[in-house]
Amino acid sequence: MISQVVIPEATRKRMLLLLDLLDSYSRSDAGGIKVNANAKITSAKISELTGWKDSLIRHDFWLLGYNKGISNGYQTDDLRNAVERALGVESVKKNCCIVGLGRLGAALLDEKLTEDTPFVIKAGFDSNVNRVEILRSNFPLYPAHDMNWVIKQEKISLAVLTVADKDAQVMAERLINAGILGIVNMTKVVLKVPTNIMVENLSIINALKLITRE
Repeated sequence: MISQVVIPEATRKRMLLLLDLLDSYSRSDAGGIKVNANAKITSAKISELTGWKDSLIRHDFWLLGYNKGISNGYQTDDLRNAVERALGVESVKKNCCIVGLGRLGAALLDEKLTEDTPFVIKAGFDSNVNRVEILRSNFPLYPAHDMNWVIKQEKISLAVLTVADKDAQVMAERLINAGILGIVNMTKVVLKVPTNIMVENLSIINALKLITRE
């Protein structure tokens, strides 16, 4: 893996959105079929589709070390590969799990959540054994006490944490001890983790606050 480029968080968020845009741009609307692997897209077109300033887009590419733009645009596959390398999200399959299968966790059991992405959900866990038995999913669901061996056996490195807030820190520690390297934290708790563990905190309320202009 090529060393990840250190880039501003705002640029990182834009480039993650750009990856989705590039994927849909090179596919047909009917059936999601890739129709042109060598499609090109200009910064002006990206600006039109996203609302970002043309100059901001070019500056983001410069921060990524990508300077292959030509007068008639960027090759979408080449641009996608460059962005993935810079963000450290190359299309290498990464095994994930969902921990906490309450209302929020259960809503994430749809296999389409990670469709056409490098992420594969290999397991779901919950402390409530009855919940594990009742819920249905295309991937196996296990009692929380099976996390350690399942995570190791399935080579799971990433977890989505949706447990009750009171259980968040303990469950995070159990995940780390089992070998998890990154956690998407959908609880309200600020997790205390070792410096080598990546945590991305997701909160609908905080997101709403960020887009509030009042």
